[in-house]
Amino acid sequence: MFQERIRQTYAKLSPNKKKIADFLMASPQEAAFMSASQLARHLKVDVATVVRFAQDIGYSGYPPLAREVQSLVRGELKIARELAAGEVKAESPFVAIMLNERENIEQALSTIPAQTIQQVIEALRAAKYIYIIAQGDSLPLAHFFAARLRSQGLPAEAFGGDTATLAPALGKLTAGDVVIGVSHSKAAVETAGALQFARERGAKTLGLVSTHASPVAHVAETVIICPSKSMTAIPSFGSLVSVMDAIWQILAGEAPEKVSEQQAALEQAYVKLVESQGEAFAAFRKDVIRSE
Repeated sequence: MFQERIRQTYAKLSPNKKKIADFLMASPQEAAFMSASQLARHLKVDVATVVRFAQDIGYSGYPPLAREVQSLVRGELKIARELAAGEVKAESPFVAIMLNERENIEQALSTIPAQTIQQVIEALRAAKYIYIIAQGDSLPLAHFFAARLRSQGLPAEAFGGDTATLAPALGKLTAGDVVIGVSHSKAAVETAGALQFARERGAKTLGLVSTHASPVAHVAETVIICPSKSMTAIPSFGSLVSVMDAIWQILAGEAPEKVSEQQAALEQAYVKLVESQGEAFAAFRKDVIRSE
């Protein structure tokens, strides 16, 4: 398929050809029924560039590439119709798991009030500092969420639930802070204890949990329970991550220019770092050669 061909050749493409590749990968539905000239006009590149792009990734021209994109989109539309009609069959473990995740997200949509999410957004915006606490396999999710919030300029940091780690951090807690407990199971006693401590200090507390049985759900002021039905004995955290990402996207959507600026700054910093590392490696290589 065209996606695999793009993946294999992407690093060698020119900037304008990468622009075409990015568009086809991100928006195949939009690109599917565009002619070469329409695609070129949409992306502000030459028609010849579109044709050469198709040839560079292994097609004789643009029409065969367009037919593959159209085939992919028709398949997606067919699956969407079957999903809407409840006709998709779990023909493989992958399909069964993805259908299960879809149910979890649909349940989250119906059980998590939009007003609650808005309250969380306002609390995060107003927070002097945001502590995100978790333990066990929930800790990587806490780090993920903290990184997302920091990307929006919010003062967020993730902490493990053990007392030795939390004592010095929560010792600075104020009533203007927000403390979030992330819990993917019932085994979150330390995290719940941290939230109880935060409430006693007057901080706002939020529980992002996968089950009502989590002790975090019993002590947080605001609780968001993310459905976690799974095909295995281990609860799914798909909807929990989706809720975290939705909160981040709402924050990012309020200042799209800021997000674009941050992304551009990140890319520029990355380029500079790579260049510096390249220069350092070149100098190191010369020293090695001289010493031989």
